[in-house]
Amino acid sequence: MFIKNDQEFICKNCGKKVEKLKYTSRDHCNYCLCSLHVDIEPRR
Repeated sequence: MFIKNDQEFICKNCGKKVEKLKYTSRDHCNYCLCSLHVDIEPRR
């Protein structure tokens, strides 16, 4: 089941603040394009 995740966060790679999109989920930093896999148990 897909769960929308639209939270602002500080990128662990470049340290910049990434703002909410306000319409869909964000899974990467829009400055350095680094992404972080956050599923505890990914679905197969």
